[in-house]
Amino acid sequence: MPGACLLILLVAPPAESATRPDTQVLAEAESSFRAGLAEREDPGRARSSFLQAATDYEELRRRGADNAALYGNLGNTYLLAGDLPRSIVAYRHGLRIAPSDRRLQEGLAFARSQVAYPAGSALGRPPVEQRPPWLSRVSSAWYVTIALVAHGLGCISLARWWITRRVRLLGLSGTAFLVAILSFAGLVAEEWRDADFANRPVVVISDDGVLLRSGNGLRYPPRSDIPLNRGVEARLLYARGDWLQIELSGGEVGWVPREYALVDGSASD
Repeated sequence: MPGACLLILLVAPPAESATRPDTQVLAEAESSFRAGLAEREDPGRARSSFLQAATDYEELRRRGADNAALYGNLGNTYLLAGDLPRSIVAYRHGLRIAPSDRRLQEGLAFARSQVAYPAGSALGRPPVEQRPPWLSRVSSAWYVTIALVAHGLGCISLARWWITRRVRLLGLSGTAFLVAILSFAGLVAEEWRDADFANRPVVVISDDGVLLRSGNGLRYPPRSDIPLNRGVEARLLYARGDWLQIELSGGEVGWVPREYALVDGSASD
């Protein structure tokens, strides 16, 4: 279980209306977190301390701090306070900022292990991550650089082949152009993934026994008799009144009451 605070970069200037400077808010959050760890033998007091730490971290977020360390701390404090849904929202948001952060990945994996997924059913279970945890995500700049270098090498090799007619140069040119195409395809895939995440915010079920319905109201029949429990993740497709249309990782689409779900955009929603 996550149990250590991370360093937070305070990127926002102190709000004029704030009664405490950002550095004090951070110090008090860390103090409350440490107090919670020291009080673990008294669950009630420990939870109170962790919730106070989360309140202070949320204050920093509202003032404009937006970095992976902040959301890692929020995820840890909410998880230790017993608020599983908010911890998952925080970890997921942090991973949108820093997809390769190992501590966020481990925190999310542990939080997911606490979710009561239905036995014998894949409904609501998170997708299997194909990328190994140790493999960092390649930045867009690297895709562009590799594509440009490979394209340049391909053009040079092709020109040399035209002059010398050496078959080896033709093969080298073809390989270079293939690498350039694959790099460009990788860039497009990553950009599409980022846009898809931005356009479809994360939704986390915040209560147990929530049924996925075929329409935005209790009069509509459930999509499945299997309920969704707190911590189940989905993507937001549409919001209508007091209902949210969501898509589960397995592609199942349906509606849930807004009051039983948290939407990424702020970890305290």
